[in-house]
Amino acid sequence: MQLSYWEIKSWFTHIDYTIVGSGIVGLNCALQLKQKFPKANILVLEKGILPQGASTKNAGFACFGSLSEILDDLKTHSEQEVLELVKKRLDGLLLLRQTLS
Repeated sequence: MQLSYWEIKSWFTHIDYTIVGSGIVGLNCALQLKQKFPKANILVLEKGILPQGASTKNAGFACFGSLSEILDDLKTHSEQEVLELVKKRLDGLLLLRQTLS
C-alpha cells in the first residue's frame, strides 16, 4: 500500500503508543491506555483488513481454566495463591464481558 505524504503526516506522527494487532488483546490494550491516558495518541496496527490472529482461531477464547489446571497449580503454589489466581481469572472474565457487552 502506498500512502501519501499527508496520510503519513496525519496518521503516523506524534504517536504515544503503538499496538500491534487488533484482536481482543490489542483492542483491549488500546481501550485501557485511552482510559488511563485520555490525551494519548494511540495507533493500532493490523496486517490484514480484519484481525487474523488468535482472536479468530481456536485459541482465541476466554476461559476460567479447567479443574485439572487448578489442581496442578496446587502442586506448586499454596492454596491461598491458587484462590487468588482463580479470583483474578474470574475478575478478568467479568471485566472482559463488561467491556465487550
